[in-house]
Amino acid sequence: MTNPNGSMLGRAWRGFWRGADIFRKIILNVVFFFFFFIVVIALSSGDKKRVIDTNTALILNPKGMVVEARSGQPGQRFLDEAMGREDSETQLRDIVAAIGKAKDDARINQLIIMPEHMLGVGLATLHELEAAIADFKTSGKPVIAYAENMSQHQYYLAAMADEVWLSPFGAVLIEGYASYRNFFKEALEKLSIKINLFRVGTYKSAMEPYIRNDMSPAAKESGMYWLNSLWRQYLQGLAKSRGLEETELEAMIGNYPEILERAEGSMAQAAVDMKLVDRLITRPEFRSEMLGRGSKGSTADSYKSIGFKDYLKAAPVLGKVATALDAKIIAIIVAEGPIVSGKQPAGVIAAETVAKQIRKVANNKSLDALVLRVNSPGGSAFASEVIRRELQAVRDRGKPVVISMGDVAASGGYWIATSADQIWADPATITGSIGIFGMLPTFPETLARMGIYTDGFGTTEMAGLRLDRELDPKVAQVFQRSTERGYEEFLQRVGAARQMTRDEVDEVAQGRVWSGEQAQDRGLIDHMGGLQDAVIAATKLAGGTDEYVIKYQEPELTGFEQFMLQMTSSAMTLLPAELFATSTLLQRPLIRSFLTQLEILANSEPGFATYAHCMACNLD
Repeated sequence: MTNPNGSMLGRAWRGFWRGADIFRKIILNVVFFFFFFIVVIALSSGDKKRVIDTNTALILNPKGMVVEARSGQPGQRFLDEAMGREDSETQLRDIVAAIGKAKDDARINQLIIMPEHMLGVGLATLHELEAAIADFKTSGKPVIAYAENMSQHQYYLAAMADEVWLSPFGAVLIEGYASYRNFFKEALEKLSIKINLFRVGTYKSAMEPYIRNDMSPAAKESGMYWLNSLWRQYLQGLAKSRGLEETELEAMIGNYPEILERAEGSMAQAAVDMKLVDRLITRPEFRSEMLGRGSKGSTADSYKSIGFKDYLKAAPVLGKVATALDAKIIAIIVAEGPIVSGKQPAGVIAAETVAKQIRKVANNKSLDALVLRVNSPGGSAFASEVIRRELQAVRDRGKPVVISMGDVAASGGYWIATSADQIWADPATITGSIGIFGMLPTFPETLARMGIYTDGFGTTEMAGLRLDRELDPKVAQVFQRSTERGYEEFLQRVGAARQMTRDEVDEVAQGRVWSGEQAQDRGLIDHMGGLQDAVIAATKLAGGTDEYVIKYQEPELTGFEQFMLQMTSSAMTLLPAELFATSTLLQRPLIRSFLTQLEILANSEPGFATYAHCMACNLD
């Protein structure tokens, strides 16, 4: 007679499976009820639109890096914001939009600049903010700046105010500009790693840190030239904002130790003595002063105010509304970060991702022109060429293409600009660096120290390219010749775009970097101006006048992402922000510098590839 319960092994297996099935159902139910809970709260809470009262101050308090477009996936950024994670980036266009909206908003009675949480911003970006704040001032509304401590670019933003106030225990530190890099030659030698470098351009110093222990004289000569141009622009802008003579300001900065000594070591008082600050005031005193100038807030010692991000949510900027029937629709694509191949989220300029956006503009009959906003030190030469060809295809379809350069548009960032009807840049835009390099490290000796050797055979002398073998001289010759060819193509691209001969381009190329105003003097760009100027130019090239509508072309969320974000946005805000606190460690300059070096190598293409990248285009 057969046992109805089967063998012991069978009973054990069925018992295990029933337990696993029960566990599976529990997990599925937990997940289901979690999302059900999220959806119910989201639907019941709805969007609580904030009401803006009269006599409200707009707080301009950018946090993290000021960027053209936020990095990462759009869905992840949305969730980060909903979860209360600390901002590491602020979009330039959000700041400009809030300032422009507040200018004509009768409920906003003043603008308050609080710059001390702004970790990074370029001088060209500051010029864009300067124009926006100058326009705001035409409304007659006061602009006040307050901080406890300010770096030189934070102070440049604060100096745009009518009055600058500082904590009595604070400081304003203006150090000047510098460009320093780490050099690894000796360290690589100790590791027995050989760097095979192929480059064209006397001033193309991107890979110098791997073959030298110091900066070459040519790199210093080139660097000091464009750096002095930016420093002069910084002093001119600051002097204008504070009503000082440029020479007077420069002298005070140079004599800071003596000024600090006379102020008995008080950096705050020294800032007052240098006419950089109007008043020394504590934070409670600041709130009391603002309360007297505005209206009482939610507590006895607070004043009515709203941050610029909340202001945009409460009073969204819908964009310019065109009234004329022939108004032109201008597409804007932001290209920010190193240029790499393939598809990548925002934060780098991925050739396939950007090319797809450009093709959408080309194929959209409702769009009349394209403005590409470039903020990039360059990267892969091949990826740069992919993007350039897509821009040329837009022009071939009869749509104007205008390049608007941000803080930096060098090497590959300039390469992609060679297929444009016009190039606009800020006087402080770091540009040029027309040069090519390729690098291939080999480390057979490193492995030999550990008792690891490489041997084998191939059908030709060039077969078997490996990093654990010495580079064959014939292979090195091929790579160098390929690099030289890439440089010649770069010269041809620029020459054709700028109506210059090959030798004329070579004279201003060789990897040399220029400021925007220097680049214009050398025929590398057409006009000085910001993004709005480029948009107006594109409108005119498209046959329009003053009427235009802007449409940003950005990566789209999937249907599932849109559904989940809509359902979870309100509920996520109920979770404690402490659960999602993030560290600011990665924002520290030294660590950022190392990560940038590693990022370039990590994003490099398989095998040997040439790069149009300006790794020296950074400021300290």
